[in-house]
Amino acid sequence: MLERLSEKFAGRLIQAGIITEEDTDVYTYGFFQSVMMILNIVTTLILGIVFQLLIPCIILNLAYIPIRTNAGGHHASSPFKCYINSTIIIAVLLSIIKWVAIPTVISIAILTVSSAVIFILAPVETENNPLDETERQVYKKRTRIVLCIEIAVFAVLLVFAKSQIAGIIALGLLTECLMLIMGYVKNHNLLKLKK
Repeated sequence: MLERLSEKFAGRLIQAGIITEEDTDVYTYGFFQSVMMILNIVTTLILGIVFQLLIPCIILNLAYIPIRTNAGGHHASSPFKCYINSTIIIAVLLSIIKWVAIPTVISIAILTVSSAVIFILAPVETENNPLDETERQVYKKRTRIVLCIEIAVFAVLLVFAKSQIAGIIALGLLTECLMLIMGYVKNHNLLKLKK
């Protein structure tokens, strides 16, 4: 349905003389991606409100999205599956934040292990988005910069006795760590199948 809506949007732009037919695919894709992004943001905020954890939900996404954008990892096979998976992941993480007290030592362990995995594996490409060597180096550097910033923020939060917020950052990094491992395993299984 959203695909058809995106195509109609591009068709209207052509009729209005704003774009040419050659640009149809680009605008269709852009519109589709924009609507999916807005849908994900709205759903995430609704979940934050439902769990009465709006601020922690925002912090979780601020920790997860920048590292995810640069490090890559497992991606669902369709935008709809991606939306469903993202919604489930956010709901599970908010459930953990709401009902599980994560001791500081566990947060530090989660952060340490997740950071090591991210540092070693990232970036992990996907079948639909292969990376050349230049892109690999750029994303690796960006991932490590974001990772260092998040580790620094985590440390500052612990110094100021904000261990719950630090734990949220650790959960965001753990989620990306798991996405990287899943993507890495999937890529290696695909390589074995091609041989």
